[in-house]
Amino acid sequence: MPSCLLIECCPYHWEIFPAWVSLLGESGFTVDIACPDTPGHLETVAMLGKQRLPIERLWDIPFHRYDLVVLGTLMHEGYNDVDKFQPLPGLDLINRIGCPSISMVHEPLQWNLRCPEATYDGRHSKGWGTLNLFRDHTFYWQGRRRRRRQWSREGNHLVLWEDGRRLTFFSTDRGTTWRGPNGMTLRRRTALRTDLKRHTRSGQHAIVTLSRQAAEHIRPRCPDAAWIMPFAKPDGPPPVPRDTFVFAGSIDYGRKAIGSLLSACAALAPDESVFIVGGSRYANLADDPNVGRLMRDLADCGLADKVRFSGYLPYGEFLERLRQGRFLLPLVDDRVFGGDYKVRTPAAVPLSLGLGIPMIVNEAIARRFGLDFMVCYQGDDLASGLTEARALDDAAQASLRERTRQAADRLQAHNRDTIAGILRRILA
Repeated sequence: MPSCLLIECCPYHWEIFPAWVSLLGESGFTVDIACPDTPGHLETVAMLGKQRLPIERLWDIPFHRYDLVVLGTLMHEGYNDVDKFQPLPGLDLINRIGCPSISMVHEPLQWNLRCPEATYDGRHSKGWGTLNLFRDHTFYWQGRRRRRRQWSREGNHLVLWEDGRRLTFFSTDRGTTWRGPNGMTLRRRTALRTDLKRHTRSGQHAIVTLSRQAAEHIRPRCPDAAWIMPFAKPDGPPPVPRDTFVFAGSIDYGRKAIGSLLSACAALAPDESVFIVGGSRYANLADDPNVGRLMRDLADCGLADKVRFSGYLPYGEFLERLRQGRFLLPLVDDRVFGGDYKVRTPAAVPLSLGLGIPMIVNEAIARRFGLDFMVCYQGDDLASGLTEARALDDAAQASLRERTRQAADRLQAHNRDTIAGILRRILA
């Protein structure tokens, strides 16, 4: 039986393990997992009945035993805090291993529109932060929140404009280090090989993304890029629902439509509530600034009894608790660009399809991901979605679950066919 080594170098993304183990198992592979020793990784590997191969000793692994390597997260040089990832999961790592490979791109914007022309560790008044100079002459400097940002070269100087303020940097070592006002310093980061087209040219390596839109977005740099949306189906029939409306995801006022959740809570019936599943294992819920703010906002609106929190759950228990919901609310589930999802997939989509739980979803997201059959609402009007869902009788609810199952079957077939085609190509 062929064998695969699944590598995850990031201190997150353990939720991909069950999906990849299931998908590769359907293709006839046994799967070993190399990952960090964070609690999330350890709990999920144990849930799968596997032993962790220590990522901190990756180069001790006898790679010749494996027919395939899957890199769960492929990172670009422009990511923040790359020192957290040892080894750094880039194309150079895959080339050094030397096995046929499949690498997952989670952030396609970093490989195309937001691909940095140069990247630095930048010292400013708040400490160190990643500075990326983009090809359209905008830039991002971690820890310095500015709205209008442009960069340019003027002779031997690098000039950054932040909200009309000019910051001029000079270098005496041909651009390795730049020095600016008020002790600001830029230190060039070690360059990574980021040529996806060259990487896949040999036919031994493949790049996959998590949505059709992401694959289309990245194809100018990688014509063979494919997309899959891996998910794992739990064994056995779904349990009897304990909660009508469940939400899984982080609470983030800066990036997510929390206001629509508050408005929806005001429209709940007296015996209804929203159950928020999950939380940080390292802190009490109320100690999280965003969760604490939500609790205060709910109390101020007289809605404190309308949201219940499970707190932290190990990943297996997290999934089982989600399965006990009647509807999943993904409205604030992922990063939103310009009010809509562009090339990223809301994390609730594979959860919904894998667990068989219909969603109450913004109609723009439903159209983008072929989920129009679910309960849809316009804009931020989640309350109307809850009202529509509440009106469904048992037959309509059963029909919605059946259509969710059929959508999952179609996606699962797409995943299998896509991976089978990739494996035929890279293992030939």
